[in-house]
Amino acid sequence: MARPINEEKRLERRKRILKEAVVLFAESGYSNTTMAIIAHSVGVTPGTIFQYFPSKEALFYAAVLEPLADIQVKSLACLQQEGTPGVLIKNMVEEQFNHIYFYTNELRLAQSVLGQRIRFSELTQKVLESIKVMTDAIECVYAKGQLMGEFNKSFSPAMISRAYISFLNGVCLTLGESIIHHPEWENLKGHAFYLFAPIQPKEKLEESNESNINTTRSDI
Repeated sequence: MARPINEEKRLERRKRILKEAVVLFAESGYSNTTMAIIAHSVGVTPGTIFQYFPSKEALFYAAVLEPLADIQVKSLACLQQEGTPGVLIKNMVEEQFNHIYFYTNELRLAQSVLGQRIRFSELTQKVLESIKVMTDAIECVYAKGQLMGEFNKSFSPAMISRAYISFLNGVCLTLGESIIHHPEWENLKGHAFYLFAPIQPKEKLEESNESNINTTRSDI
């Protein structure tokens, strides 16, 4: 059933307000961004914004958490598709690098919150919970990949997942708006996947041979 036209307009306006708020909060910070400034940038009155968000704090929470939820859904979907763990993680890396490209301001805003943990303690906790959902999912798929011989078994899945998320955050922080034109963009994707220590065909053969030798010795 199609939504009424008025509801469509309301959703579209809310989306515009949220998008502009993300940019302004990311650029100017929470204190320097007023509802009046956001309203002027969107082209509405401050009263209009309050029809969608009851307070500046509520708008700030939405600006931080809603994009993260969207990113999380898309990333988790990559890990829930059919395919081997190696393929799933490679697809996830590709998807998340696209997030860095398309959600630059949103990710900068989340990082800003994490940099002010005392000030935004409750919001920080929600951001960390979102990250944990992602790292837990990565750990699960990675551990399966280790059992299947796709990833090096010497590494802790928890360590690998956190190292990968830290790498993503670092890329977002250091490249910033130059991401689009960065000459090493494609290479960075490759480096991100190699953080998972994938086993190359030659390594798999050596590992298999070593396993067979150990089995033979135990039989003797």
